[in-house]
Amino acid sequence: MRGFLIVAIVLFGLSGSLLAQKGAAPASRYYRLICLVHLTGSGKAGDPILPEYVAQGTAVAKAAIEATNAANAAAAAAAQAAGGSKSTPTANGVAVPTPPTTTQTPNPVAVTPPTTAALRPGILAWSMQKSDDGKMAILHLVAADHHAFDAILADKRSEVRVFEIGKDSKDSIEKELKKFRKDFDLTSFQVVAQ
Repeated sequence: MRGFLIVAIVLFGLSGSLLAQKGAAPASRYYRLICLVHLTGSGKAGDPILPEYVAQGTAVAKAAIEATNAANAAAAAAAQAAGGSKSTPTANGVAVPTPPTTTQTPNPVAVTPPTTAALRPGILAWSMQKSDDGKMAILHLVAADHHAFDAILADKRSEVRVFEIGKDSKDSIEKELKKFRKDFDLTSFQVVAQ
C-alpha cells in the first residue's frame, strides 16, 4: 500500500510539469532562410520593387491551393458517382439532390485531409532590408514546406547568398551579410509567422 501511495504521489507531481509544456516560440517555427537577392521591378504602378523569389512564392501558394481544391472536388464527384447521393429531376428541369438511404453502402472514397505544408504552401511570411548600395535585399523567408525554397536553394549565382536558420551559425550569417549592409543584426531581423 505504501509503494502505491509513493507511485501515485510521484505521478501526480510529474503530471503538473507535463501539462505545463509550452509550444515552440513563434520565431522558431517553420523553415527559415536568410538570403541576399536582387531587387526586381521598376517601382511604377503595377510593377513594385520586390526582392526576388517573393512573388514566385505567392504563385506557388496559389497553384497549390488550386490543386488541392481540384483534388477535393474530384474526390467528392467520385464519391457522389459511387452512390453518395442521387438527384431527382423536377418539373422545371432542376435536379434536386435526395439524401442517401440507410441501406446504401458507405462512401468508398474518402477525402484525405491535407498536411500542414499542403494547407500553407509557398512563402508564409517575409521581411527585407535593402543593402547599402540599394541594388540587393537581405531577405528573411518563412515557409511551412521546405520545398517552397527549392528555387532559391538551386540558385548558384555568385552574388546570391543563402543561409538556413538552424544549419548556419548566427556569426557566419552576420559576418557575410555585413559586407552588404554595415549595420545588419540578425537578432533584430525577425519574422513571425502564425
